[in-house]
Amino acid sequence: MPDDATEPRTTTAGGAPRFATAPPSSILLPGDPPGRLRALTTDDWRLELDLSRTDDVPRWTYYPPDLSDDDARRRVDRSLGRARDGIAYRYAVVGPDDDVVGSVGTTIPDGVPEVFYALLPGGRGQGLATRAARALADWALSAGHTEVRLYTLEGNDASEAVARRAGFAARDTVTSTARDGAVETMTCWVRTAAS
Repeated sequence: MPDDATEPRTTTAGGAPRFATAPPSSILLPGDPPGRLRALTTDDWRLELDLSRTDDVPRWTYYPPDLSDDDARRRVDRSLGRARDGIAYRYAVVGPDDDVVGSVGTTIPDGVPEVFYALLPGGRGQGLATRAARALADWALSAGHTEVRLYTLEGNDASEAVARRAGFAARDTVTSTARDGAVETMTCWVRTAAS
């Protein structure tokens, strides 16, 4: 019989899956250079703004391009609400000089945790995305989930390298319709407790 952590709770509004337990509000990212994750706060709206204005972030993620200040604030507020509901948790990725260099998070659609991330150019090439993805996958697996997923869009070689280094293995490809109506092909990466 599965324990409570592997059975996602559902919200009263709409029955969306949610986590049975919340991840910690702060997670150290050992390695060189050192880093950490800290739970997103209302002050992180500028991070949302910067990510939306980094050319390749909207291309490879769900970030809309060129958010306004108000839209960036609303996006953070929505993320904080989803955390209160246990649907998704987002973190600011903090680099070695206490600079916020990106965002990482986990959500649980269909009852299986997924990890996602986006880093500003100044935070790339240091292993922070890999360590952040690994840390959130470690948390989900230690909480009793049997697998964690990560999706990359076809052609996003850098994100595929992060997935591999974080211990995920490509499982299959799926197609979906993008915001602009174009069909996208994504690779589903999976990490299990045994991998």
